[in-house]
Amino acid sequence: MSPTDPAFWLGTYTASGDGTATGIVALSRQEAPTLRPSFAAPADSASWLSVSGQHPLVYAAEEFTGRVVAFQPEGATLSERSSVTLDAGACHLSVSPRGRVVIAACYGSGEIVWIPLDENGGLAGAVPVVAPMPTDPYRLPGERAPHAHQSRWLPNGLVVTTDLGYDLVRVWRPTASGLSHVQDVALPQGVGPRHTLWHESGHLHVVTEYTGEVFTLRFDDAGTLSVVAGIRATADPLESGDTGAEIAIGDRRDRIYVSIRGTNRISTLDVRGDGGELRPMSDVESGGDWPRHHILDGPNLHVAHQFSGDVATHRLDDRTGIPHLVGTVETGSATCLVPTSTIEA
Repeated sequence: MSPTDPAFWLGTYTASGDGTATGIVALSRQEAPTLRPSFAAPADSASWLSVSGQHPLVYAAEEFTGRVVAFQPEGATLSERSSVTLDAGACHLSVSPRGRVVIAACYGSGEIVWIPLDENGGLAGAVPVVAPMPTDPYRLPGERAPHAHQSRWLPNGLVVTTDLGYDLVRVWRPTASGLSHVQDVALPQGVGPRHTLWHESGHLHVVTEYTGEVFTLRFDDAGTLSVVAGIRATADPLESGDTGAEIAIGDRRDRIYVSIRGTNRISTLDVRGDGGELRPMSDVESGGDWPRHHILDGPNLHVAHQFSGDVATHRLDDRTGIPHLVGTVETGSATCLVPTSTIEA
């Protein structure tokens, strides 16, 4: 890869999502170490992007059109290759480790959708297999609605998804034609599980949108997933209007980073014991307004800000792992950062 090749693709909100961007952005590394943005492809509010180590393609979810699009990279630009259309509201995509399927989480309908890929990674165009809808564990008919928000392929061969509306972490077993439901884990009412992080210790950490907490889950010897701990994600108290956004880990496996929208913070958490104990260490300003997503990049942390329309770069302290802001670049309404080449777990 040459110095001018992109290191990351950036999803954005366009006019359909009340955003200021015009499509997907390519981000190249600089010595600064802030990133250099360039326009990659037109896309209508591609709020989530995903790539696979098995195919040289970028998959984008256009949240308000319902389209899932496969793009072919050509240097720092992307060209559309194939697409399928779901109900509007697809907000997350994950590619299977072998590159045979994409799972879409649809916030609007609450559905988890199975999208087969052809041998070259293209969207096959078959009718997606829709997994069964969840049941509200708190039995509040008419007061709540399901809102699927993320899927994650686990090393044990299972898939977990979050349902922000019904406060569920759902467990699935992939089959040849779709997902077989295994188990639902109910978190406390009203927390809003958003995104997950798998730790190599065997723990699943879940950041909640509505309460800014991190719940830790683990499979027991019988293969049942259950909650083992829950803490506030921040070192300092949360304020009115704060919402949890993303949870991530980098090369240093004893530090986890959570973004908080509202007061616009990045919280650093210490991973202790067997990997299941977390302790908030420090909160720092994220460097912009509404940190929707962030990603670790060696000694750096990049934060995508939706409202201020930029990507902020932080340097991680060598001793503590706490991020320190070094600069920002304007990108338009940023929603999601993904490396140009990765294997999803």
